[in-house]
Amino acid sequence: MAQINTREIVLLGITTVTTSGTGADTNMVMCWNAATITLNVLTVSGTLPTIDVYIQKKLGQAAAADVNPGPPTGTAIYDDLLHFAQLTTSTTKQLANLCTGPLTPTANANTITTVDYAQSDAALGASTARVGPLGGLWRVKYVISGTTPSFAFSVVAQLIPFSS
Repeated sequence: MAQINTREIVLLGITTVTTSGTGADTNMVMCWNAATITLNVLTVSGTLPTIDVYIQKKLGQAAAADVNPGPPTGTAIYDDLLHFAQLTTSTTKQLANLCTGPLTPTANANTITTVDYAQSDAALGASTARVGPLGGLWRVKYVISGTTPSFAFSVVAQLIPFSS
C-alpha cells in the first residue's frame, strides 16, 4: 500500500525487449515535488547483455508558423531526467529519487551557476539524476546492447506531493 497522499504509476509495464526503444508518454501532473522511481529487471539472457534505462521529459519546440502566446507545434525533444546504473544481470530492484528545486549551492555560495545545460537524449551519465520540475510528459527510454540480448523489466514511479 502506498504512503498516504502519494500516487503510484506504472511508467512501463513488464516488457520483454531485445532491442533499444521507448515507452509511451505518461502525463505527470504538476502537484508533485518528488518521486521515487523503481526499475525492476526480472530476467536477462544473451551474451554480454547490457541495458541502460532513462526517464525522460518531453519538451515542445516551436515550428516556423508558431507565434506568441500559442502552443508549440514543432517536433518535440526529450531530455534525460534520470539514468539508472547500467545493468547486465537480473537484480534486486534499482531505486532512484527525483526532486524539484534548484541545485543546492555550496555553503558560502549566494548564486547558482549551473542553471542551464545542453539537451541530453540517452546521454546523461549512469547513476545520475537532474533536479528540476517533475510535471509534464515523461517516458522511459532503454538502450540495449550485447549478442542476442533479452531483458524483461518494468518501471514504476511513486510520486510524493508538496507538503501541506
